[in-house]
Amino acid sequence: MSHAPRGAQMEFDLVISRGTIVDGSGQPRCPADLGIQDGRVAALAGPGALRGGRTLDAGGLVVAPGFIDIHSHTDWLLPLPDHEEILAPMVAQGITTVVAGNCGFSPAPVTEASIPLVEHAAEMLKDGALSYPWRSMGEFLDALAGGGLLVNAALLVGHGTLRQAVMGNGAAAPSPRQTAELCAGARAALREGAFGLSAGLAYAPGVFARNEELLALLRTVADEGGVFTVHGRAYTWVSPFYTPMLLGPPHNVRSVRELLGLAEASRVKIQLSHQIFIGRRTWPTRARVLREIERAVERGIDAAFDAFPYTVGNTTVNALFPAWVLDDFRARINDPVVLRRLRREFAMFRLLLGLDYADIRLLWGAAPELVELEGLDFRTIAERLGMRDFDAYVHVARVSDGKARILLDTYSGVEEHEAPLRAVLSHPLCAFETDAILTRRGRHNPASFGAFPRALGRYSRDLGLFRLEEAVRRMTSLPAERIGLRGVGRIAPGHWADLVVFDPVTVADNTTPRRADAPPSGIRAVLITGDVVAKDGVVTGKPRRGRLLRR
Repeated sequence: MSHAPRGAQMEFDLVISRGTIVDGSGQPRCPADLGIQDGRVAALAGPGALRGGRTLDAGGLVVAPGFIDIHSHTDWLLPLPDHEEILAPMVAQGITTVVAGNCGFSPAPVTEASIPLVEHAAEMLKDGALSYPWRSMGEFLDALAGGGLLVNAALLVGHGTLRQAVMGNGAAAPSPRQTAELCAGARAALREGAFGLSAGLAYAPGVFARNEELLALLRTVADEGGVFTVHGRAYTWVSPFYTPMLLGPPHNVRSVRELLGLAEASRVKIQLSHQIFIGRRTWPTRARVLREIERAVERGIDAAFDAFPYTVGNTTVNALFPAWVLDDFRARINDPVVLRRLRREFAMFRLLLGLDYADIRLLWGAAPELVELEGLDFRTIAERLGMRDFDAYVHVARVSDGKARILLDTYSGVEEHEAPLRAVLSHPLCAFETDAILTRRGRHNPASFGAFPRALGRYSRDLGLFRLEEAVRRMTSLPAERIGLRGVGRIAPGHWADLVVFDPVTVADNTTPRRADAPPSGIRAVLITGDVVAKDGVVTGKPRRGRLLRR
C-alpha cells in the first residue's frame, strides 16, 4: 500500500513508523508508516518509506483514528478555562472528538429569562459557573473557538433549551406562534453551526412535548439536513409514559416505534441515544426493540443507535419520576397526596421492573448535607438516615432540588449476566459512546475513564463479539457519518491527524465498582491535529489542539 508522492523524499512534521494501520473503515488492518504535515494525514506508505522531523515508533502497536464520543455531556465544561484538567480522563482513553448537547440540553440558545432555567436543568452537568456572554448558538460556538479546546467539539442544539427560551418550563403544548418560534430557533442554530437537534423526552421540559410539537421540529431539522438524536420516553418494558399501562406492546418497544414513526414522517436522520434495557424484567424485550430498528432501516429510514459498554449509567435523580411530578416539582415533592400516589407507583414499578433501591447509587448530592452519602446505594442511604427506602430517595430529590446525580445498575444486564448488553454492542448499527457526566464533584461513572478501551479489550479481543477493525469503525467513522462530521473518523490523506496508538494485546478498562476512576491500560499515545497530547496515560493538554467543528 502506498499513498506517498512518487519518489517522495519530503520530510514530514511527524512520522508514525512501523505501526499497524486500522483506518476506521472496517477494512482489514495493514502495516504502514504514516506521515503528518500541517496537522493532517499527508501520506501512508510501506514501513521505512517516509522521513520525518520527528518520529513516533509504533512497532507492535495499532494506529487508529481518534475515538469519537457520539453521546457526550461536556458542553458545560468546554467553556471553562481549566477544562483540560476535567476532561483529561477522556483523552487518556483515546477520545479526540466529542459530540455534545445531548438529551435535550445545550448551553445555547438562551435569553435573559431562560438562563436561570437552563442553569437549573444543567446543574448536574456543570463543574463551575458560566457567565453566559452568548445568546445564540453561533455566539456560543464562537466563544468555544476563541477559548481554545482540549478536544474537537461538535454541538447539537437541545430541544429542552429551545423550549425554555420560547415557553419556559411549562407543561402545556406550544401555541402555533410558539411552535413557529421553536422551529425558527432550531433552524437558526443549525445554520450557525450545530449539527442537529437533541431531545430528552424523560427530562423536564422535554418530557412535556407531544408528538405534534416534535414532528414540526423534525421537519425543520430534516429540511436543514441535520440529525435528530433522542433520549426516548421509555427504556423499560412498563413506565408512567403510556396507558393502559399493562396492555399492548412493552413501553420501550412503543417508544422506539413512535420515534421511528416520527423520523419516517419527517424524513429526518435519527440516532437513538444510549439504547439500554433498564431493570431485570425489561431485558427480554431486547430482540423486539432491535428488530424494530432493523425493520425501520429496511423501510428506508435513516436510523441507528449508540450504547456504552457497561451495565451502569448516570442520570439525574428526577429521571425516575413521572411527568406529573416534574410539572411544578418543588411543590409536588412536598405534597403528601402526591407522595402517597408516588409511593404506590414506585412500589409497583420496583416489582414490575426488577429494579431495587440497592441498584441505585448516589454519585453527587448537590447539597452539603448529602456529601457524606455520595457513593452509597439507596438501600444503605435509607439505613444511614433511618428512613424507608422510598422516603430516602424522595429526601435526596427534595434536598438537592432534583439536581442530584445517580448511577443506575441493571442497564442491559448486571455484572454476572450481560447478554442484553452484548446483543446491543454486537449489533452493526451500534456506535460506542460514554454518555458520561464527568465533573470534579462527587463520584464518577466508569465510562469517563474506560469506555473505549473496554470495547476494544473485553468485548472485541477477549469475548470476540466483533473484530478489532469493526470495533474501531464503530468508534470512529460510524459516529462521524451519523452526525455529519467531516475530516475525522478515518485515516486517509487529507483527514485531520487525530489518532490513537494502542497496544491491542494489553488495551483494557481497569475500572471497578470500588475504583471507577482507574486509568486504562494500553493507550500509548493520543494525537489531536497532529500533535501528541497524551502519552502512556499522561495528558499534557498544552497547547490545546482541539478544533471547533461546525456544520
